[in-house]
Amino acid sequence: MTKNDKNVPKHSSKAPEAYDRILDRLTERLDKAGEYSWDYIQEQIEDAAELELAAEEMTRDEVDLLKAYIRRDLKQLGYYIHETGAGVAAWLHFDLNILERQVIDRLLAVADRTRIDYELLREQLEHGENEYLAGEITAPGTLECRLCGATQQLTETSKIEPCGCGAVVFSRRSDAL
Repeated sequence: MTKNDKNVPKHSSKAPEAYDRILDRLTERLDKAGEYSWDYIQEQIEDAAELELAAEEMTRDEVDLLKAYIRRDLKQLGYYIHETGAGVAAWLHFDLNILERQVIDRLLAVADRTRIDYELLREQLEHGENEYLAGEITAPGTLECRLCGATQQLTETSKIEPCGCGAVVFSRRSDAL
């Protein structure tokens, strides 16, 4: 075990699927709601995640981490789309054709709803929220090692693996191809 392994969150092998199920529930709830705020989305994330906990496949800590990952991904996607006007493909940093259509539909359905007032988003974003850590669960995309610049391309919701150089901190590459 390396020094960095102690700081890596531990997840069950079912965590990526649970992330997707929470995102699916969130999408269903938001479809029924019409208009809503970031606070409403937060409440719905809580409710959707509680069902994972009730299924007893995940611990409270793991469900709490998944909720944090979903919030982070939605904030970053909404912020990126608002700031750049670019689409999901640019945020993911690869051709959407390699993704499963179902994953794309889930991201787009929620992303369109996360376009809230620019100032509210700015207030909600804090330093460090743009960083991803090995062991966390995230939506598909390309992550770049903050230490050496190597990339990981995730084609589905996945657990982030430590970099080959041993580093555990990443940023999302969001530039257009």
